[in-house]
Amino acid sequence: MTVTDLLETPTSGEVDFQRLVNAFVDEFRRAALVRRRAMIAEGPQRPGKREGLVAAVVSALCREAGLEAPPWVRDIYSPEPFFAFPARGFALRLRLMLESPPPFRARNVFVPEDYLARA
Repeated sequence: MTVTDLLETPTSGEVDFQRLVNAFVDEFRRAALVRRRAMIAEGPQRPGKREGLVAAVVSALCREAGLEAPPWVRDIYSPEPFFAFPARGFALRLRLMLESPPPFRARNVFVPEDYLARA
């Protein structure tokens, strides 16, 4: 799955999209270097909530793998605060804003500190 595939796959909501993000993360981590680069080569052309989340995921995965993030990652963000999980209460929103890893916070996306941790 590529970044473009991830963003273009129809979903019925945030839960389905999160499953796709999880699958992307797992595939990226298992892939050889050439495949990893192909997965992230092309990205979204304009900012958006999901686009910001995906850019943050790619940035974090590249940092983890010791790769340089593709150029498109620098320009993609969420135009408004985006909480990847339902955060209706002020306390939870504040917690996510404080503990989000830098690649996410920089793109106005807020997730738990262990967002990319997989069992």
